[in-house]
Amino acid sequence: MRVQVLLFALFREQAGQARLQLELPEGSTVADAKTLLEAQFPLQLTGGLAAINERLAQPSDPLEDGDELAFLPPVSGGASAPAETSADIDSFGLTYEALAVQPWVDWASGDPYGAVISFLGTTRSPNKGLAVTHLEYEAYPGMAEKVMQQIIAEMRARWVLGRVALWHRLGRIMPSEGSILIVVSSPHRPEAFEACRYAIERVKQILPVWKKEFLPDGSHWVEGHAPEGHRL
Repeated sequence: MRVQVLLFALFREQAGQARLQLELPEGSTVADAKTLLEAQFPLQLTGGLAAINERLAQPSDPLEDGDELAFLPPVSGGASAPAETSADIDSFGLTYEALAVQPWVDWASGDPYGAVISFLGTTRSPNKGLAVTHLEYEAYPGMAEKVMQQIIAEMRARWVLGRVALWHRLGRIMPSEGSILIVVSSPHRPEAFEACRYAIERVKQILPVWKKEFLPDGSHWVEGHAPEGHRL
């Protein structure tokens, strides 16, 4: 059988290509594909994640002919403002535009809500004592939006919330610029704080977005940690 393989960030650079076709025997698993790829390319996939057709997979999951199999490095932890006519209670996505906090706070506010919490993650420099010239973010777009939707659903299953916005920047981000924006409204303050904190922690765990850190003398991909149940 034949599967389409996608490689992102560090894995793409190790293999020298982002997309390839892989021939595998019927009944092969994600782990079998990993072994074959590591034999054919200078890849070190251990510790990363895999996704079949934009859904997280486990190493033992079987593959079928025509599947899209993505190998994702552990994650590092679009519109930049809400549409004026938007009545949706959830808004999420990826954008290359600057993130503006106040329009989203206004969007999330309303009479039923006693709290609106906003979080803007920014690029810091220096980081670990080294000057950072800029960051570059890339993502697995189709899967990233599904994961964002999943994170918001998890939040709503735990707390009574009003509106939720979750947006992540892509491309080049300069020091002090925002890379991720989370806005949560709720009838009560504790729920809004807890939900916002939960969102950023889940983003750092499972959102397929990676960042490359650029220093005056070089660059490197920022390593993350894959969830135990899905780690290759």
